[in-house]
Amino acid sequence: MQNPSDRSIQTDAAVDDLALAEAARYALLRRLAPTIRHHLVGEFQPIGMIATMIDRRLQSDAPDLIHLRDNSAALDKLARTSASTCLNLMSWLVPKTGAVTRLDSGVVDCLSLLTTELRFRGFVIVNGMAELSVAVTTAALRSVLPAALLALSDQQPGPADVVLTAAEVPGGVALSIIRKPAERSAENSPPSEYRALTWRDVAALAQAESVGFSQSEDTVQLSFLKASPAPHLAG
Repeated sequence: MQNPSDRSIQTDAAVDDLALAEAARYALLRRLAPTIRHHLVGEFQPIGMIATMIDRRLQSDAPDLIHLRDNSAALDKLARTSASTCLNLMSWLVPKTGAVTRLDSGVVDCLSLLTTELRFRGFVIVNGMAELSVAVTTAALRSVLPAALLALSDQQPGPADVVLTAAEVPGGVALSIIRKPAERSAENSPPSEYRALTWRDVAALAQAESVGFSQSEDTVQLSFLKASPAPHLAG
């Protein structure tokens, strides 16, 4: 029979692990928030431009209905695309339960969110992954991979090239992140609005999302479990 004190220790450890994961998740979102905000604002700029054009044409004594119809169609298309993009961006804050994504396209989503910030800090991301249709959990990929990239740039400052490669392994896929120092200058970027991410943060998120994680001087290894693909892979 298990000693009650042992059960108490296990419970306390589980609570501590949960607290660490939640703290790491909050820190990650605080770091991603400025980029998400920038992408959201960018989605609405072309809509505003076309709306201004339509308003200007409507003020004409003889509005060109053909051009107005074209502008209206373009506005409708942009609005639909922007709504879809914004919903996808918001899923970084609250991932859909059970959502899965292809590893290759999911990695591209992560890099599109981080590439600009990392480039300002002297990091160039090289996506060396071949097409890889393995399905993984969206929440796991979107939390652990960005955290690993930010921790790499925070704990081992650039300039450097960061090369991503991946390969299928039994039951999942192994993703490697390799930092290669480079001789170039970092741009003058504003300091982060929040604290640096640590390898402890990455480890906590990896454990919470059942992702294998190991880190050495210039290499990070992430192992994602293969997920059952949904009828339509979620972004």
